Amino acid sequence: MIPRGSASGRAEAKLNLGLRILGRRADGFHEISGVFHTVTLADSLCVTVEEGAGRICLECDCPEVSTGEENLVCRAAALFLEASGLSLDVSMRLGKEIPVAAGLGGGSSDAACTLRLLSRLTGTDPGLESLAERLGSDVPFLLRGGAAVVGGRGELVRSVEPGRFWAVILHPPLRVRTADAYAAWDARHPSLTIRAPLRDDRPPELAWHEGRPFPVSLCNDFLPLLLERYPVASEIAGRLDRACPAWGLSGSGPSFYGLFRTRAQAEAFGLSVPGRYSPAVCRSSDGIGASSNW
Repeated sequence: MIPRGSASGRAEAKLNLGLRILGRRADGFHEISGVFHTVTLADSLCVTVEEGAGRICLECDCPEVSTGEENLVCRAAALFLEASGLSLDVSMRLGKEIPVAAGLGGGSSDAACTLRLLSRLTGTDPGLESLAERLGSDVPFLLRGGAAVVGGRGELVRSVEPGRFWAVILHPPLRVRTADAYAAWDARHPSLTIRAPLRDDRPPELAWHEGRPFPVSLCNDFLPLLLERYPVASEIAGRLDRACPAWGLSGSGPSFYGLFRTRAQAEAFGLSVPGRYSPAVCRSSDGIGASSNW
């Protein structure tokens, strides 16, 4: 029976609760170590399948997003059809809420959501985790969502108990290409080989404690580079440092986040931030980053 029908889902953003770069690998990628966490800021995706010849069509409400075959959503659909051997036409509508090129994993989460929705619609799993690895470093984590310790180039994902927090995400009007950020890091560390991280197999406890800040290190190795290049990044970091119990930079930027214990605290801070930083209030998510709603 040829599957046909539609399904919709949410593709949640991720925050880097710390990101350490351990060195450049022989394959050109970088070895990283960090804790990733999904939040409720999310894009929406609707996928429709019907019998066909493998045509893939994407519509998006954001003019910044290319809808051609290079888009990760289209690439995810093409890989799924190739791996499953199904002769289907796939039509998709993407609604963007996650800022583009923001260090929040929006494109990767959209791709993960595409894989999950196609799997649900067709009743087929042609190896979603393997397909996720082929699509990009953040996609394997976002296929699962929640919280995880992430290593390798992003494909080594060990799920941990999610935390409970509210977040305010600040997105300054900057463009920071991940490839450029890594190139700047390489220039700063030209001879660094892979560093062995301090061995600690205990899962991080992502919970608040009285008298202590958020319990994991929010250190991000991209932050010093961003602060040096962009005065607006230094202004945001200063604002966060004065007002937030815990804050950090997500991915290679330019998005920053502040963490709070309550919604009221987060909303109050969000209201105090200039609109040019596009403050978005959200909370931690413990579900699948690419959830589907039927």
